[in-house]
Amino acid sequence: MDEPKPHTEICPRCEEGILITVHAPQDITIEGSIVRIPNVQVDECRVCGFRSLSGGETGLFEILFAPQYAKIDDLIRALQNAGFYGMFLREDPSETFLGFGPRDYVAHLAEDLQGLYLDNESNHVIQGLSNFKTGLIPINLAGNQYTVKLPRIGEGENGIVYDYQEAHQAVLKIAKPRAYSRNHLKDEFEVTDFFKKQGVPVPRILSSDPYGSFMIKERLAGESLAKIYYSLGGPESLAYQRVRETVQVFIDQLIELFVKTPEVKTSVSPNNIFVVLKGNDCQCLLVDTGPAPFHDYSGFNFDHYWETVIPQKIKQYIAAGYL
Repeated sequence: MDEPKPHTEICPRCEEGILITVHAPQDITIEGSIVRIPNVQVDECRVCGFRSLSGGETGLFEILFAPQYAKIDDLIRALQNAGFYGMFLREDPSETFLGFGPRDYVAHLAEDLQGLYLDNESNHVIQGLSNFKTGLIPINLAGNQYTVKLPRIGEGENGIVYDYQEAHQAVLKIAKPRAYSRNHLKDEFEVTDFFKKQGVPVPRILSSDPYGSFMIKERLAGESLAKIYYSLGGPESLAYQRVRETVQVFIDQLIELFVKTPEVKTSVSPNNIFVVLKGNDCQCLLVDTGPAPFHDYSGFNFDHYWETVIPQKIKQYIAAGYL
């Protein structure tokens, strides 16, 4: 398992490797013409080979400086004619706000520009929220106004979770700025009902963006296994024994379900399992049902998971800033 440096990202596909930055040219089509953007930053995992445009580095800013255009006005006109405007090409700076644009607008973007726009849109919102350590920040979700509470309450490989003022029993999840993470949220929306029907405790999804950029989810009780692991005491502790036994039964049930229905295989990382302790009762809940097709549970050993994998993952999460 790779050791992350502070503020680096864990690979969303294998959850083992650390994303590094490489540079590569990127071609997009504008009005039927291919525009090559040189030296675009790309996130890459050396463990599983995952590669994705970096939402924080690719986008209009690089396009605007593409050397193929003699005049910047020519490129801006081409982008506007292609429908690529909105928050990133507003003439009046006072119109800029934190939020996601109308989805009917996104639907009319050309495919190349659509992905690029969605990457930048998510990055714009996440970076905007990260500029504030605490407080209440207004945000627009495709026409609906919300007030996000900071700091964020959770983060994983594919998304960041926030409280918001308008509902105390729900949370806002924003996908990280990459196509893989948006697809993960779309899949999560599709398969959550399946897990509920199988008796697996999961949060209801109250609303979801059709492009996977964000969703509103039911708030779960308890805390993640990653957060409580070191507070359980040693093997002699009753809390330690109770949680360990409950987690083992829960994961065994999940893996049995994955064998029967491989397409719903998801992560059993300690960040994805919530634990609720009430007196002598202990319950586990699955936080994120989004598929993890590259995970291999054929040789899963719970003792190794509990004693070795969980501490390694916690160390990774802390270094990446997830905990």
